[in-house]
Amino acid sequence: MHRYRSFMVALAGSDEDAVLIRYATTIARLGTAREVRFVHVMTEVAGPMSAPSYDQAFSDLQAAVQRNSSGMPSSVQVSHDVLQGPLTDQLLSHAAEKHTDLLMLGHRVDSASRKPLARRLAMKAPCSVWMVPQHSKPALRRILVPVDFSEPAADSVRVATSLAALNRDSECLLLHAYFNEAVITYEEYGRVLRGQEQQAFQQFIAPINCQGVKVTPIFEESSNVAHAIGRVADQQNVELIVMATRGRSRSSAILLGSVAEEMIIETRVPILVVKHFGARLGVLQALLDRRFRHRGDLHMD
Repeated sequence: MHRYRSFMVALAGSDEDAVLIRYATTIARLGTAREVRFVHVMTEVAGPMSAPSYDQAFSDLQAAVQRNSSGMPSSVQVSHDVLQGPLTDQLLSHAAEKHTDLLMLGHRVDSASRKPLARRLAMKAPCSVWMVPQHSKPALRRILVPVDFSEPAADSVRVATSLAALNRDSECLLLHAYFNEAVITYEEYGRVLRGQEQQAFQQFIAPINCQGVKVTPIFEESSNVAHAIGRVADQQNVELIVMATRGRSRSSAILLGSVAEEMIIETRVPILVVKHFGARLGVLQALLDRRFRHRGDLHMD
């Protein structure tokens, strides 16, 4: 979390913006943000915005932020931008141009049109993406981190524990979901495998500075990792999921590729998608680099 100094908050110009503004304000109050940029994109295709329409949109944006950002630290620079054009392209271009560290946006899980937008932004954004579903409360007491013991997963743990440390009373749950179709089940198989997972977890967590945050491992056997994440999030009353877009190993490509995409589309819990390869990519590279392309296997790069 310490790496996120510049936030960009994408607002829709609707009543739902109030929840997202309050949520962003709560995160900014943790003390890491230096700048919070509230952005609204006008998607009209009839030509350049007229002065009155721009002025009205800008005025509405400012008013919404002022109404719902009570408690924003005075040390945080707050700015407002109104853009025009294709929504995804404008947000990606602006994020790259302004050297944004974190893109925050609202997410309506029940909206068919919002799901592709959420997926595209998470795949192509040149920075980490924090998605806040409707009616989310700005609370971070319990954070869930799906891990596959890869380095990107370790980086997600660092982000989550940094955030938890800033929030003080938070704890992190580290979920490892495993499934081995090749093994024939026998009476003591579960106990033996669990012992191996515990050992792997201890080796994974040992070099990570968790900043004094309580970290609890959870092991779930499941053939559907996304369902396991959702189930544990519900059972444990999780208030944020922090996960990587993709790891390096074959298993991490399964866990953090299509699974990340499914979680982004379906989760009703706020999710922070952590990018590990830098937030300073040019927008052209962000749009064209093969790592961002949506391929047939649905993996997110």
